Order: sequence, then structure tokens, then C-alpha cells
Amino acid sequence: MTPQTGTTLDARLLCACASSYSINAATGVYTPDPVFNPAVNYSGTPQPISADKINACLVGQNRDGIIVAFRGTLTPNLDSALSLHDWLQDFFEVPKTCSTGTGKVPGAVHGGFYDAVMSIVGQVQGAIRNLNPAPVYVTGHSKGGAMASIGAYILSQNLGIPVQQVMTFASPRPGDSGFRDGYQAVIGNHIRYENYGDLVPLVPPSSDLLDLLIAIINRIPDYGPEIAGWFRAAKDWDYQPVGALEFITKGGQITPNEALPAQVLAVLNEIGEDVLNQNFQSIVNAHILRCGLPYVQAVCPTGVCA
Repeated sequence: MTPQTGTTLDARLLCACASSYSINAATGVYTPDPVFNPAVNYSGTPQPISADKINACLVGQNRDGIIVAFRGTLTPNLDSALSLHDWLQDFFEVPKTCSTGTGKVPGAVHGGFYDAVMSIVGQVQGAIRNLNPAPVYVTGHSKGGAMASIGAYILSQNLGIPVQQVMTFASPRPGDSGFRDGYQAVIGNHIRYENYGDLVPLVPPSSDLLDLLIAIINRIPDYGPEIAGWFRAAKDWDYQPVGALEFITKGGQITPNEALPAQVLAVLNEIGEDVLNQNFQSIVNAHILRCGLPYVQAVCPTGVCA
């Protein structure tokens, strides 16, 4: 496998997201990934930032500017309902508001993602200040995508860091309609990539999707009823996506939009098949950043994994 430089900004930002997973959860040390790190083409060794072992960010510089890549939830192994239970739990937490201080945000945001950002955002600001002045790109995958949205708002509006662009991959919904409206009023350049069959961008779900999801998930043995209970509890949370959608179709093409009912149907079909087979690996494959899987194949069409 010969690493290559990503040929587009989108590809380099995706590879920065993938590189952030090389921050060791136990030690906080970054070991450059042999494929994705060279694809970003950092001008030096990027700085890892972490707190509480589960919240992390990689800050580095390349020819595009300064890249702030928030790490997502550590890669699950969804070959069992138990793992699905543990993984999804990250995405269900009550909304939180903050109207003053460094952590001020509009509307309400996911409490877990917000706390994760606040645990490291001061260090992120310092790491950016230590680099040569350049445009700042904020990115993240999965949980890191939601952190990127909340973090970009706090960095740009509260901490004096001008953000050139935000780009997220497989991001869950970071906040309610109040956050979405306030965020998009000041962050005008945000692209969010979502993939066919990926459940995570639909959680926490909007109220009109919950009944369909509950009906399917409730059938998962042992843990289904508990997971379905999380969905029921989220009915009044009003979580919304932010940014302009770039959707990866089942055929691997990128379309500037995709009807929400079609996305939901694809995810429901995926979940239904996995429940019947008691193997949830297809949900993982629709979500993670790995050579040969949809996000990398679509966003890096000329490859970084040749």
C-alpha cells in the first residue's frame, strides 16, 4: 500500500479526520498513520490534544492552512448487539444551553459533545496560535463531526479564531433548531458528508423519524428495548443537522442533496437485515473511515490507498 497525497481539499480534510484516530486513547500520543497522514501532507508533526482519554483533536498545518481535526468515537466492532448498545449510547444525551462566557452557544446543543469540546477547546486555541497564521479549517468524523460544528462556533465567535471552512463526515446532529440557525448565521461555509446506510447522521433523530426507528430497533434481542427507550426520550429534543449536504449514494456517487425519507429507508433496511442476521458489521462499514469503504472511496476518488 503506497500512500499518496490527497488530490482535493475535501480528501485532505477527510484524511486528517482519519489521522486523528491515531491519537492513542490511553497516552494521548500521536503515531502518524502510514496511509492517511502522508495524504494530508502536513508540513510538520501535527499536535495531538486530548482529555479524559475519549476527547481528542489533531491540530496541524499543510499547504491549505491550519487543520483542526476532532477525533470521533473510537471505532466499534459491531458484530454483536452489545457493541451496538455501547456505541449508540454516545449519541443520546439531553440538550444543554450556555448563554455566557467562553462556551456560549446559540440554542441548545448535545450535552456530551459540548462537554467534549469544552474539555479541549482552550488547548486547541493555543495550538492554532502557535502555528504560522493561515486559514483555519475545522473538520471531524462521527462524534468528531458534531464536536467540529460546536467547536468551530466557539473558536470563531468566542475565542477569536477566524474559521475559513467547516467540513464534517458522518456527523450526528449537534444541536436544536436554535443552534442550527445561530450557527449558520455566522458559519457560512460548512459542508457535511453523509453516506447511504449510515445511521449516525440521523441521530439523535428528529421527532418524525422516531416511531419508524423504534419499531425496528425494539426487535434487537436483549438491548433493543433499552435503545428504543433512548429514542423515545429524544422526541422533544429537536436535533437538527447543520451545513450543506453532500450525500454519497449506494453507487458511490456524490449528490448535492438527498431526500431525508430515502436516507431513512436505507438505514431501516440496513438495520432490519442486520437484526435478522445478528451481525451489525454493515452498519460499521457504512460509517467508518477506511480504505475500500464508501467515505474514502467517494471523497478520495483517485485514492490514497493504492
